[in-house]
Amino acid sequence: MTTPVLSVCIPAYGNGHLLTRTLDALTRQTLPTTAFEVIVVDDGSDPPLEPVISAFLDRLPLTHLRQDNQGRSAARNRAMAAARGRVIVFLDADQAADPGLLRAHHDFHATRGFGPAVLLGRAVTADWAAIGEISHGRTPTPAMADDNRADVRDYMLHQPHYRAGLGRAPWICAHTNNASIDRATADAVGGFDEALTTWGGEDNEFFYRVFTHHDHDPKLFGVGDDAISYDLPHFRMWPLLMAQLAGNVRHIFTKHPRYDIELFTLPGLWTTTLRRITWFEDSLTAARAHHLGRADQLPGALTDRLRGTDALVIGFGANRLHLGPGAAVFDHDAPADTRNRHLAGLAVPEPDGRYTGVVAVDLWRFLPPEDLSILVMESLRIGGRVDLVATGTPVPAADLLPLPFADDLDYLRDTVTGYLPVHLSDHGDTRVLTIGGE
Repeated sequence: MTTPVLSVCIPAYGNGHLLTRTLDALTRQTLPTTAFEVIVVDDGSDPPLEPVISAFLDRLPLTHLRQDNQGRSAARNRAMAAARGRVIVFLDADQAADPGLLRAHHDFHATRGFGPAVLLGRAVTADWAAIGEISHGRTPTPAMADDNRADVRDYMLHQPHYRAGLGRAPWICAHTNNASIDRATADAVGGFDEALTTWGGEDNEFFYRVFTHHDHDPKLFGVGDDAISYDLPHFRMWPLLMAQLAGNVRHIFTKHPRYDIELFTLPGLWTTTLRRITWFEDSLTAARAHHLGRADQLPGALTDRLRGTDALVIGFGANRLHLGPGAAVFDHDAPADTRNRHLAGLAVPEPDGRYTGVVAVDLWRFLPPEDLSILVMESLRIGGRVDLVATGTPVPAADLLPLPFADDLDYLRDTVTGYLPVHLSDHGDTRVLTIGGE
């Protein structure tokens, strides 16, 4: 028996009419059937999907597995465990493959020598005209897959600026409806998190671990413009799905308490999330280069006030301050641990009033205005008061572009006045904007 190169892993639950169209499309691939296998895992459907799958046993190199309902993560892991190929292709049961889909995934990995690599395919939104073609065993015409029916990520991936920057955090828009990965990497990261049993986020978390496993290699992920599937519409209970996604994101943040996941939890477009992560990482580099963000530059009066208190301090060297037993720091120059989490401070997983106050040294200055507002409100929630410290190193904002950099604290004070208690104090060359606490 010939060993396939690609193993197409399809988790399925109900919706047999969609799976029929997905499997039928796989019978029309330009890649020879000797080069791939298809593994469908029925995740406890009632009625079972066996009649649908059996109809394709003589048309595809097909394996059918069934398990009790455990969720899509467990179903994908079950499929991968049975896979024989060097490359795993993830395809959802509602994705009708364009004839060139598997060829595109195969050729991408061949150019990478079948080593570590991920290809993100395009899932074009199908509507009624496209469904008619697919249901009759035909490929949708270009007019049926025009820009009005694009992949939901196209607004980002088709802009050269964002595509060029995607390598900084490709996992934020990495979906398993149409994607592929070398088998060795998939095994090395341990597959999908089976604690994520409901809708959404399990693919981002999986690809986050893939990205981390390969040391954030910006060339690891590719975008397959020709690896096209047609996303078949089906009924979605959006309020329920959004609630499930929110719960899954909380689980992911608990599992990976790091600034990039923290920023991923915030509302916003994928472009906004990518920008937040990129700017935050670059701001750490810029702050070090300009000797900013150092907790040892705090005014003496503020250092004395912090001594022995359960405050949260954000800045380089904050881990060396003499704080209280319930204090915490976000010190990106010290190893992360339970006391020192490498977060940004915009979504802190702590209850209201957890700290006696929040002190942020310079790093807050690299936040764009809308995110600075988020930092202030989050700091007030967990600490009741926030001291935004601008140390005396003079750096004009224009010199740090394209990063944002707040260098006018008088303007900030005037912006906050009327909304919250605010006071601006001078300590030599250092200025402190205190918000709240009254």
